[in-house]
Amino acid sequence: MSEPTNRWTTYTSEPIDVASGWSLETVVEPARLGGANGIVWSPDGRLMVTQVFGSQVTAIDVDSGEHQPFAALGGGICAPDDGAFGIDGTFFATEPMNATVSARTPDGTYRVLHDDLPGANGMTVSHDGRRLFVDEFRPGGRLLELDPSGERPPVVLADDLAMPNAFAMGPDGALWFPQVLAGEIWRFDLETRKLDRRFTDLATPTAVKFDAQGRLLTSEGGSGRLVRIDLLTGARETLAQVAVGIDNFAIGADGRLFVSHFTDGRVAEVSGGVERVLSPSGLIGPFGLDRMIDGSLLTADALAVNRTGPEPGSDPQVILSLLAQLPGMAIDVAHHGADPLVLLARGQVLRRRDDGRLDPIAGRLQDAMSMTSARGGGAFVVERGTGRVLQLDGEGGMEVEVAGLDRPRAVAESADGTLWITRTGGVTAVLNGEVQANVDGFDDPHGIAVLDNEIVVAEPAHRRVVAVSTVDGSRRDLATGLPFGSAVHGARAPHSFSPVLADGSSVLVGCDGDGSVRRLRTSAG
Repeated sequence: MSEPTNRWTTYTSEPIDVASGWSLETVVEPARLGGANGIVWSPDGRLMVTQVFGSQVTAIDVDSGEHQPFAALGGGICAPDDGAFGIDGTFFATEPMNATVSARTPDGTYRVLHDDLPGANGMTVSHDGRRLFVDEFRPGGRLLELDPSGERPPVVLADDLAMPNAFAMGPDGALWFPQVLAGEIWRFDLETRKLDRRFTDLATPTAVKFDAQGRLLTSEGGSGRLVRIDLLTGARETLAQVAVGIDNFAIGADGRLFVSHFTDGRVAEVSGGVERVLSPSGLIGPFGLDRMIDGSLLTADALAVNRTGPEPGSDPQVILSLLAQLPGMAIDVAHHGADPLVLLARGQVLRRRDDGRLDPIAGRLQDAMSMTSARGGGAFVVERGTGRVLQLDGEGGMEVEVAGLDRPRAVAESADGTLWITRTGGVTAVLNGEVQANVDGFDDPHGIAVLDNEIVVAEPAHRRVVAVSTVDGSRRDLATGLPFGSAVHGARAPHSFSPVLADGSSVLVGCDGDGSVRRLRTSAG
C-alpha cells in the first residue's frame, strides 16, 4: 500500500536533490493536513475539514480514511476556519484572516459572498439550510445573518460579544454559541432578538452542536473534553477526553463523534474513550526552531508551541496551546536558560516558566518577524518594518543591536559575536554595530544559520537551502526541491516562514510546506 499523501505531495511530486557529500533525513514527519479547524458533513456524507494555515478544505471518507481536496490550495477559498452547506449544496466558508466569507457552488466555481467582516469565524445554517449565520471571533465581535445569494447586506443580530466561535441552531430554533475566552455558552432567540447567557465555567469552549436527540454538546479546547449539557437542569456529562486544543467536532447521524484540533491538525473519531485517527498530529508550520539546553527541539507552530524530545523517534508534544491559554499566534521560539521564549505575531515575547506561567518580557515590537537564542542568554529579535535587530536579555531588558537594515527577516550569531542577518536581496554581517560584509544575490531569503565557515540560508522562492563560504564567498546548493511555503504557486496563506538552525555539525530545516523538520548533514558529520 502506498504512503498517504500530505498537504505537499497532494499537489507536487518535485524531487528533493541533495548536494554530494550531504544527506537529508526527516526529524519530524510531514503532517497530512495544514491544521484542522472546522469540520462539517457534506451532502454526500464526507467530513469536510477546513484548514486556516493549510488554506484548503479536505474531504475525508470517515470509513476508508481517504482524503481528497474539496476546495484545493490555490483555489477560491483562502485560510478557511469554518464552513457550512446551504440548501442547494453550496459550501460557505469563513476566512477570518481576510475578513471574508466565500462560497463554492456545486459546479466548483467560487465567489466572495461578503467581505469587511473582521474575524469572521463561526458559521452555521438553519435547519432547512436556507438561512446563513456567521459570528466574528474577536473582542466586540458580532453575530450576523448573511444572504446566501450575496445580494443583500449582512444583518447584525447582536454585537459586543466576547470572542464567539463555532455555533449551531438548536432544536428550539435559537442560535447557541460559545464565548471562548469567557468560558460561556449563550443563546440568541431569532424571534425576540433576546440574548441570554445559559452556561458558565467552561474550559475554553470552542464549539456548540446538538445531537439527534436535541441535546447540547460543547468542546472544551482548554481541557480536551467533549461535554453534553442538559438544557433543563444544566447537568454535565463528559462524553470523551482527548488532547487539549479541540477546535471543533461533528456528530454523525448514528451518533458517531469526530474531533478536530487546531494545535496540530489531528482529526479522529472518538468512541468509548478510544480514538480512531483519520489524520495524525503534525506541525502546521513549523515557523521557528530552537534547540534547548536539554537537547529537546522547540517548534513555533502558529497556535501551539511544541517540544520534541532528544530521543530518536520522539513526537512533538504541545507545551503551549495559544487559543486555550491566551490569544495569539506563535511565529518563533528561543530560550533563556532552561525556559522557552515565544515570539507572537503581534510583537509580544513571552517566557514560559517550568510551572507553565507565561511572563511577558517584551511587547509591542514593530513587525517582529523572527527570533533566535543569543549565545550569552536571552534572544535577538528582528523587526522587519523598522529595519532593526533587538537584543532581549530574557528578564525584560532590551536594546537596539542593529538599525538601518532593508526589511530584515532573520538573524544568526556566530562564535565571535557576528550577527548574520537576512534582508532584502541578501545577507548583512554586523559586529559591534559595524557592517562587516554584505552577501547579495538572494531572492527573498528567510532563515539563516552559521555552520563552521559557511552561512546557510533558506531561499523559499527557489525551494532551496544555500551555503555561502565566509572565507571566499563561494556558494552551493545544499538541497533543492524542499517543501517550503506553498505547494501551489501563488496560493496565499496567513503566515509563511522557512527557518534553519545550526545543530552541531548539521543544519535543521523547518519545512513549512509540509510540516516536517529535516536535518542536513555532511557525510563526515
